[in-house]
Amino acid sequence: MKKIFALILPISLLMVACGSPYTDTNTQSGTAPKTETTAAENTAKVALVSPEGDIPMGDVELILEVQDNTSGETVAVENIEVSSKMPMEGEEPMISTLEIETTETPGQFKLKTNFSMVGTWNLAATVKDSKYQGGNEIVVEVK
Repeated sequence: MKKIFALILPISLLMVACGSPYTDTNTQSGTAPKTETTAAENTAKVALVSPEGDIPMGDVELILEVQDNTSGETVAVENIEVSSKMPMEGEEPMISTLEIETTETPGQFKLKTNFSMVGTWNLAATVKDSKYQGGNEIVVEVK
């Protein structure tokens, strides 16, 4: 029993010592409030803008656009990251390789890929930018 107590006591003291200090969030300081924008103000989504109709099997070019979540307007961002997968029942998903290029329109990206099979493909898009955060999953039906 003494051995267990001898082990538990130092561990308990270490946990208490390493815990975060108490901070009172209601205290006022002499500094002005921060004017940083919140994450909700700078969230974006990625939308498929072209092609508007059916997407054929094989080599395709898609245009993706980054839009502000609040206004829906196109926003210029540095980069996006996109992956493409087709869920397969009882198997690993099928993956298609992607080539992403910027276009002349800020906030739009050309995506070149090969949909090697007819069916539902999922494009997982993430905005990679210092000003905007966000992304979404775009479901594409390949015919």
